[in-house]
Amino acid sequence: MAKVYYVDVAIPSDKKKKRKNKTHVVFDGCKVFGVKRLTELEDAVEVFIDALFSELYDEVLELLKGGVRVYLLKDTTKLKKLRVENNLKKSDENDATLLARIPREKFRSLTIEEMELRAKMWPLINKYERLVRWRKKLKKLVKDGFNYSFRESIRLIEADRKRISREIVKQVTSLPIYGEVYKKACEILGVKESAELAILTIQLPLHLPMVRLKGILGLIPGGNRGRYYHELRTHVAGFAAGLYTRAKRRTNISDKVAEIVDRLPKRMALCRLQLMTLKALRIAYLMTIKPPAGE
Repeated sequence: MAKVYYVDVAIPSDKKKKRKNKTHVVFDGCKVFGVKRLTELEDAVEVFIDALFSELYDEVLELLKGGVRVYLLKDTTKLKKLRVENNLKKSDENDATLLARIPREKFRSLTIEEMELRAKMWPLINKYERLVRWRKKLKKLVKDGFNYSFRESIRLIEADRKRISREIVKQVTSLPIYGEVYKKACEILGVKESAELAILTIQLPLHLPMVRLKGILGLIPGGNRGRYYHELRTHVAGFAAGLYTRAKRRTNISDKVAEIVDRLPKRMALCRLQLMTLKALRIAYLMTIKPPAGE
């Protein structure tokens, strides 16, 4: 008989529990048990998960292609609130059980198209992020006086980063909807192309209102107390830093960006540019989907 499952998902590198093999904790409405892969839930008709890590893309995609409906929790703070209300400790078993108490409207449906896109783009994005981190670390070592011939390594990393950057932009611009959103955002911000902006285009949930997007990125007073998507915030910050540098050099930048950079101290200007970037992406999204008048 087809069943509905609620899953507290795990990832392979769970350092806290020092385990080599991931185990998803599942609640079927009666009992709690573990599975190594979501695809082991062979009789599933619906699967509700609390998180979506890159390591899970293939598993979720296989479920979707098999006709299983998969739903992702929109806001994980709902679980924390339920734990507090029920005086429960944080554990995989408790979280799997509590997922069943959260209303269906608090989850969003995942699609084959979305998961295929994520699975296709993730290797490129992951490599790009690593190259950026390595370049930053080596540049800092050189700046601090620890050269050790790192300059040649930096040059090679930068060449590889540019190659991956072009591939990410190429892939995103070829996608329906995402490609149009990206191009419109570039026009609004006055840039020719950017891997950071392309990554934000496909990874940010641009269907959400600005207030939610700012919370996701920690672009609110208090930084949402550190509870925000740090990887995406890094991309926003990196893109804003690029805008700031271009504005200082007066190369390929919009008048509005130049005005912000000229008028505000650097720290305030960078914050404003991050918000400007987010707003441009949201506007580009709305322009692309052409919402009815009044929405």
